[in-house]
Amino acid sequence: MADPDYPPPKGQPSHTAEAKPASADGTQPAVQAILALEHTLGRFYRLACLVVALAVVSLLVSTGGPVLMVVCASALVAVVLHGAAQGIARLLRLPQWASVLVLVSALGVAITALVRIFGPEIMVQAGHLRSALEVQIRTLRDTLNTDAFGHFVMDHIPQSMGGNQIGTPGHAVGADFTGSMTNVLTSTFGSVGTMIVIVIAGIYFAVSPRLYANGLLRLVPEPHRPLGRKLLLTIAHTLGAWVAGQMLDMTVVGFLTWWGLWAIGMPLALPLGLVAGTANFIPYLGAFLGAAPALLIGLSVGTKQAVMVLGLYAVIQTFEGYVMSPFIQKRAVSMPPALTILSQTIFGAFLGVWGFIFASPITAVLLAVATQLSKPVKPQDEV
Repeated sequence: MADPDYPPPKGQPSHTAEAKPASADGTQPAVQAILALEHTLGRFYRLACLVVALAVVSLLVSTGGPVLMVVCASALVAVVLHGAAQGIARLLRLPQWASVLVLVSALGVAITALVRIFGPEIMVQAGHLRSALEVQIRTLRDTLNTDAFGHFVMDHIPQSMGGNQIGTPGHAVGADFTGSMTNVLTSTFGSVGTMIVIVIAGIYFAVSPRLYANGLLRLVPEPHRPLGRKLLLTIAHTLGAWVAGQMLDMTVVGFLTWWGLWAIGMPLALPLGLVAGTANFIPYLGAFLGAAPALLIGLSVGTKQAVMVLGLYAVIQTFEGYVMSPFIQKRAVSMPPALTILSQTIFGAFLGVWGFIFASPITAVLLAVATQLSKPVKPQDEV
């Protein structure tokens, strides 16, 4: 009989202690329960972090949306200046900050020259446009008043807008005009001030981009800094590719518009080409914004001229939309057209005009970041 005070010899099983069941991987049930609990708590923690991050982003968008748009616009200006300044630095062998200053000075001289050359003609054409619009509005009003349905429509349009509806008693028309002009001036000066802030901030970003990028990395916890650096480089590359594609698109559209308007004898062909190219910064909807000034000036010249302008813009935008833009997007940043239009609608609804303008680069950056943070879909999982 074995002595209970002494362990059994080596290799002989013990009959005093019961064997505890173990799982297939050798871990005990209690350890498995603890691991399962840690996994569940980890999932809840990640979900809570995601909810908090979304709440913070929503709060920033709702309260500081305009500030975010200014930062985004400054980043785009910095990308443009930095890319162009790199070419100047290689050509003239100048440091980065000196190349940026040379570029900004050259742009300032070019804008000043355009204003001095075309400013007087723009004022003359604006006067002709105002006279032509007044004549056409008066003719349209007389035509509508001769018809029963047209007269009914004019009766429901206020007199301040050219209709027949009489304003409320005691309400001065001059007050409406004064208030409207005050709002226009306030909005104009506010926009000019915002543009000045965007340009100055963009210049500082372009002079020393690494300084601000490294400052952002210092805000990231040290274990996650490699991922933060990777995301910053992805954002910079995406913005650079998007801006390069849009600049090429804008240049081609502006040149074709200028050449076409000059060929059909339109006044102010060069400024209108610059307007069309600049408006093409906004994909799809920018085409309508760029065509509006040319159509108005065409109407001031004559109906035939306006029809020719409309046909010219239709041909150019068809070429841009079906030939040039797909080629550029294939080599730069590819975004589905439906996603681009939806992003413009969503950002415009939440952030106003600035959100509408910068919806495309923001969406491109979000898509690039999401691609970096997520795994690709396996072929067997694709729809």
